[in-house]
Amino acid sequence: MLKPTGLALMALLTLTACGKPDKPAASGDASSTASQSATEKGAQPLSCEGPVGKSATAAQLLQTYAGKAREETVPGPEGTTESAIVLYPDDPARKVVVTFWDEAKTQVADVRIGRGAVQWYGPGNIRIGSPLKAVEAANGKGFDLYGFDWDYGGYAADFKGGTLGMMPGDCVLSLRFAPPEGHTGQMTSDIVGDTQVASSNPNMQALQPVIVEMSVGWPSPAAAVE
Repeated sequence: MLKPTGLALMALLTLTACGKPDKPAASGDASSTASQSATEKGAQPLSCEGPVGKSATAAQLLQTYAGKAREETVPGPEGTTESAIVLYPDDPARKVVVTFWDEAKTQVADVRIGRGAVQWYGPGNIRIGSPLKAVEAANGKGFDLYGFDWDYGGYAADFKGGTLGMMPGDCVLSLRFAPPEGHTGQMTSDIVGDTQVASSNPNMQALQPVIVEMSVGWPSPAAAVE
């Protein structure tokens, strides 16, 4: 079975590169503080090579992570569900969700961490809970993200040629943002809905949303040969 929401999401991720969702940490200034904390706690990188590479299969993962991996049905966008391999399913700080393009689970679609998975860090030492300013610093410049409060709300939309849009390897980085923990105010209309918003937008800067989901992914093999 083709991953039901994969095509839509990978199209979104491809646009992000070509410009070339658990509890978020409170916003703060500092990518350096986040990165030092991650390193000190023995966090591991989320990259094109690991913890799961493009060539991994479900069978291999279940064998490699014996006792620390299982097949689960996980939620997808737009009310869908899909079958995935979940690594460290009982450890929120290390939990990783691996989805596949094919029913046999031999073609990895994406490797995703969500809220609470603080034992992983991405390029530029960004991680779950990193605020918007830290991501701008890691990218080396501002970027665009989709407005909030719809199915793809909060996803980075275009890294504008910055570092985060040029992952070493052949995968694409995806980031999803949400308002910081404790935010109760109403968001202004210019940062909600199906529209791209510059990270420099004053209302986005005032909100300082944080990363609540991070993944690396690959296009469908079928799409690659078209």
